Amino acid sequence: MVSATLVAMLLAVPVAATPVPSLPAREQMLDLLEHKALHRDRVDWAALRRDLAATTDPDRQRALLSDAINRATAGHGGWLSAEEVREGYRKRAAGQDGARASVPGTAPDAPVDARLGLIGIASYLPGPGLSREQQRDAERQHARRLQDDLWRQDDGSRCGWIVDLGDNTGGNMWPMLLGVGPLLRGRADGPDVVGHFFDGTALQPWRYRDGAVWVGDAPRLAADDTTRRLRRPDAPVAVLQSGRTASSGEAIVLALRGRPHSRSFGTPTMGYSTGNVPVTLVDGSTLLLTGTVMKDRNGIGDGSRIVPDVPATPRAEAMRLAQAWLLEQPACGGRPVEKTETREQVPREAAR
Repeated sequence: MVSATLVAMLLAVPVAATPVPSLPAREQMLDLLEHKALHRDRVDWAALRRDLAATTDPDRQRALLSDAINRATAGHGGWLSAEEVREGYRKRAAGQDGARASVPGTAPDAPVDARLGLIGIASYLPGPGLSREQQRDAERQHARRLQDDLWRQDDGSRCGWIVDLGDNTGGNMWPMLLGVGPLLRGRADGPDVVGHFFDGTALQPWRYRDGAVWVGDAPRLAADDTTRRLRRPDAPVAVLQSGRTASSGEAIVLALRGRPHSRSFGTPTMGYSTGNVPVTLVDGSTLLLTGTVMKDRNGIGDGSRIVPDVPATPRAEAMRLAQAWLLEQPACGGRPVEKTETREQVPREAAR
């Protein structure tokens, strides 16, 4: 899945002239949108083709295409010229976009009770130009960092967990899902389905089992050690979300929704809980094609904003309420204790 924030960032990259796809790429893009876009029925494709053929003005062509993509994908998709993709990734790598994302180990905005674990799920998107195997290696590395943080904290003293998705603007969902995988099922023998894609016809499940994430019955990404298990897999989980939580960040919110002993805190998410697939067109440009709605393990979800179980703002209040709820659960019990450790602070990196 590709982040809505990333789409906006790349589309904002300045170029010398208005870029438009080549004619073969344009036809390829229109064909994909007309037959596979989630809201393809919202566009008169024959009229769009006539309007495009009637103008040679690149500004007009780009405006027509952008409007059609926006309607067909409910604002989640986009088209990026090869130059925009390169420049957008260059700026992201150089940290010039001015945004931020949570990373594993990021210091929380409020003290965390010593009996609770805290996992920050970062936005994730690898750089362009990687081979398929290099992409898989990068995904495994990101998942490994998340799980290393989880295992470090899982020392037998944690009676509950906080999963912080408040700054997660999206990217590739699979390393995020694998990273938080040990928390997903809610008990050792819990159901392995943790979410779904819905293409308008059928549900395709996301699974976490045997230390790996699966799409349907096909393994997608596996941990280095697939045998390791949490000491208390049934410990309660509190999810922090915000209006910045988007796309694949919303996928992880959904994967934890419906889990036994879980509750979400914060504000409604950005509202891009739909599935994007990047498609490289014949001229090297990229179409971000939105073709599915994300749903939780119970098949609930409509692609729009995800409302938290407990509304809370600002962020520190969401953290406070999440801890209070966790410490009221039978697994924790009793009153909060003083914080006895200092969590490692890691500088926030620019959002991808």
